[in-house]
Amino acid sequence: MASFRKEQLILTETIRMFPPTESYWEALRNTRLFMTGATGLFGRWLLPAAIHANRVLGLNLSLVVLTRNAAALRNSIPVLKNEDNIHILEGDVKQFASPETHFDYIIHGATTSAHETFHGETSLQKFNTLVDGTRHVLECARRVGTKRVLFLSSGVVYGALPEDLLSIPETFCGAPDTADHRTGLAQAKRAAEYLCAEYSHLYGFEAKIARCFSFAGPGLPTDLHYAFGNFIHQALHNEKIVVQGDGTPVRSYLYLGDLTRWLLPLLTQTTSHLIYNVGSDQAVSIRTLAETVRDILAPTKEVEIMGRPAYSIGNSPRNCYVPAVSRMREEFSIAESTSLADIIRLSADFEKA
Repeated sequence: MASFRKEQLILTETIRMFPPTESYWEALRNTRLFMTGATGLFGRWLLPAAIHANRVLGLNLSLVVLTRNAAALRNSIPVLKNEDNIHILEGDVKQFASPETHFDYIIHGATTSAHETFHGETSLQKFNTLVDGTRHVLECARRVGTKRVLFLSSGVVYGALPEDLLSIPETFCGAPDTADHRTGLAQAKRAAEYLCAEYSHLYGFEAKIARCFSFAGPGLPTDLHYAFGNFIHQALHNEKIVVQGDGTPVRSYLYLGDLTRWLLPLLTQTTSHLIYNVGSDQAVSIRTLAETVRDILAPTKEVEIMGRPAYSIGNSPRNCYVPAVSRMREEFSIAESTSLADIIRLSADFEKA
């Protein structure tokens, strides 16, 4: 019952955020879309958006969704159970049996899960899943005559930043340190980006790369390594809100509904560039985030700063992780629609559902 209430909240938000007048919906009419990574956070929003568009606009959009665990996907997104236009393909991204049918579009987001990262999956395992999985997806795209592939990359590809760089443009040529064993995810994302560019060059389909940063909203785990989610949970259930590090690292948070709304034009429209940053450019320190969550949800609770140096799980520590997004804003006339305060309130509603 709780799962149903949570998914209804996401579906309600989807209906609010995706007006039927958006031009990208028409681009998806009578098309076939293949998606990997659908059981993750992004899929939890992308799939309800597609369901909503099919219902309201009669798009006849057909989706094939790859997952390692079909039962888990159906349980996590209950609205899938009655959708004839969504087909679930069970398999591993590195070796799934590729459907021998045409796909107009592919969204490739499969990687190791947040739970696997939190519970200590090695950098080498992350690297192999991403690189081998991306190559396998691109081979599928080549065989079935796909028009466009959207790869969901990450801002971790930029590596460590100069102290005076307050936001990261797509033209920044930094890179993660190959001698740092913690950079497996970042190295793999870079290798996967290269594969997308090269397959596009060799075989003629269009590739797009969305370098995704930090996101928040309903569905973000509240029991793993996400500071935003942890603060929401602690504000609602614990005696105090705990910042594991010193609170000085700077992040930004794009609402998950906005993320979905930004990805769809990248998928469906011809664009001027290969690579686009996707995220918020509104910077906030981790300490300020914790205090803001406290002020909105639990004004009487204490924020405790533990001060652990370079606290991070699954990646090298990053003092600043904020994208420059002028490329997205200018090319698609797109903006954030949900304030940090509203993201906090919506996330709390989801946690309580």
